[in-house]
Amino acid sequence: MKKNLKKIVLASLFLSLPLSASLQDDIKNMATKSKSSFIKSSYSTNLYEPIWIQGNSLSPLGNELIAQIKSDKTFAPDLPFYKLYKSVKSDLKKGKINATTELKLMKLYKSYMDYLIKGGINWKNFDKDIAMLKKKYNYNVGWERATPPYSSKKILTNAILSNSFGDAFTKVEPKRFKYKKLKKYLAKYIAIKNSGGWPVVKSAKTLKVGSSSPAIPKIRKRLKIVGDLGNCSASMDSTIYDNCMAKAVKRFRLRHGLKASSVIDKSTRRELAKPVSYYIRKMRLNLDRIKWIKRDEARVRIELNIPAFRLYLYDGKGLVTTMRVITGKPDHPTPVFSDVMTTVVVNPYWRIPESIVRNEMLKHLIKDPHHYERQHKYLYKGWGPNSEKINPATVNWKQYKGNKKHIPYHFMQDPGTRNALGKIKFLFPNKYSVYIHDTPGKRYFFRDVRAFSHGCMRIQKPRELLEALALYNSNLNVDSIMKRLGTDDNEQIGLRRRIPVDIVYLTSFVDDYGNLHFRRDIYGYDRMQLKGYLSSKGSVSVKNNEKVKSKKNKKYNTVKKAKAVKNLHKKSKAKKVEKKVNKVVKKAKAPVKNKQGYQVIEVGY
Repeated sequence: MKKNLKKIVLASLFLSLPLSASLQDDIKNMATKSKSSFIKSSYSTNLYEPIWIQGNSLSPLGNELIAQIKSDKTFAPDLPFYKLYKSVKSDLKKGKINATTELKLMKLYKSYMDYLIKGGINWKNFDKDIAMLKKKYNYNVGWERATPPYSSKKILTNAILSNSFGDAFTKVEPKRFKYKKLKKYLAKYIAIKNSGGWPVVKSAKTLKVGSSSPAIPKIRKRLKIVGDLGNCSASMDSTIYDNCMAKAVKRFRLRHGLKASSVIDKSTRRELAKPVSYYIRKMRLNLDRIKWIKRDEARVRIELNIPAFRLYLYDGKGLVTTMRVITGKPDHPTPVFSDVMTTVVVNPYWRIPESIVRNEMLKHLIKDPHHYERQHKYLYKGWGPNSEKINPATVNWKQYKGNKKHIPYHFMQDPGTRNALGKIKFLFPNKYSVYIHDTPGKRYFFRDVRAFSHGCMRIQKPRELLEALALYNSNLNVDSIMKRLGTDDNEQIGLRRRIPVDIVYLTSFVDDYGNLHFRRDIYGYDRMQLKGYLSSKGSVSVKNNEKVKSKKNKKYNTVKKAKAVKNLHKKSKAKKVEKKVNKVVKKAKAPVKNKQGYQVIEVGY
């Protein structure tokens, strides 16, 4: 009895003493041998004292880290830190509290915090893809980004000093572009996936109100799960397409960038056929994109989302005005960047880029040098309106065909109603030479697809934007400018209050009414960035990321099934079966003609 009591007392004394010097020595030995400069410097600064463990359990910082990762329901389970997290949890469960566990926790912190700050996009790989696009299109393609203003090392240093992370995990997350709301939707969709997802609809026919189909109950369930169905009273099992469901379909279509229609057509069925994992991946990607948009948010600002084809002018959290936009074609993509609007140009000249002259105008100039004079496009020695005019018939245009020989002359289109820039231009000087402007082609704003400019952004309501800017610039006399618009007199007006402009590429976002939206990847940037997305296995292959699209292809499924049947009968002597399987495989492997067009329509709010 006395011996047992003595053991208990000695054990309690041992637990109350500080960690042995051997643990500190083990940490020092392992840290100095580590290839990670972060681990080396972190422990060196802390004199090799343990940071994440204390006694025979976790330290306060260790507990906070584990609790944070456990509560984060939005990251992908194949990310590197999650495997490490599971390993640490296993060690703790087994009572392994040693230097190895300590360093595992340090690696876990670094990996998770870096993901929280920077996300999982491999920007180096994406930059290479962008460089290839520049070479392919011979055009100044760009995606600029602002490095997140946080450091894993500084956050840890401050946490060690205060013995707590405080609000560090939430502080590093962006406050702009409704990041928090999009993250909540992501958590909701992950919960939907964990509950079994939603029924994938594979209806082949177009459905209208009043029609009947076995697919209706599945569509109704899908609309219910994502919150579009509302309080419709019809039975979930009803096969009749009723009016209440029609409103839900219209809302669903708007959220996916389709026309405000109740018809369940091919484009609607395409979205209904996608599993929840497709949208989860899309939301994660766009959350990571937001992390790389500059964090400073001006009170008055312009935001333009390329895939949504829409411009927004904000004053604080309030939306001042919004309008439809025409953006660049896939071979002339509008660049992603931030700048500051400085000037309004009334009755602008259009200085036509040499690339347009070479690629689009040259063939007409060779046939008829005066062809473009009918459009008030004249040839000059320089760019200024006072530059010397050149007779285009005196130029041998054939010498520039089929080569990259520099054309030493400049075409400019005079101000007027036929000017390609319309009557107003909004300048924010940038290396891409793109800007926001009016257009004489108003009818194009009512088209389904609005990605067909040469990179600049044509807006639907230039006068409305001018009036909104005048609220913050007293030198913009709207009445005077409107009178001048009735003439062809060119005028440049500098803004006293310069307006920040953020041109972004978000294919998933939350609107100003709290609705979740998805858009088509018009430039292929989703695919490029998912190709190198961070995972425990390294880069994610394009095939894996396009799995949803492949599964939609019936021929893909036929190949898969046919191969499976072939394997089952590999040793069989049933030659008839084998011959039939080979025939199916051969048929399924036949080239599939994919449509190159795309359809993107902005929401109607």
